[in-house]
Amino acid sequence: MLGSLVPLDCLQPGEFGSVADISGEPEWICRMAELGMQEGCHLKMVQNGSTCLLQIGECRLCLRADKSAQILVRLQG
Repeated sequence: MLGSLVPLDCLQPGEFGSVADISGEPEWICRMAELGMQEGCHLKMVQNGSTCLLQIGECRLCLRADKSAQILVRLQG
């Protein structure tokens, strides 16, 4: 359902989301921000799975499943 908060690893390929929250160690949260993954950013799930592939703007980012579960996104159309 659009607008629902879900863990990032629940997005299907081709779905869009907006980052609502990132949890974890402060160093990891900082590293994600350096890579463009921060609260409010828009992303697209390119490939899901144990290593997911995301598109954030013109960049692509791979995350392991344990890390992608720490990111909550708001589903977008």
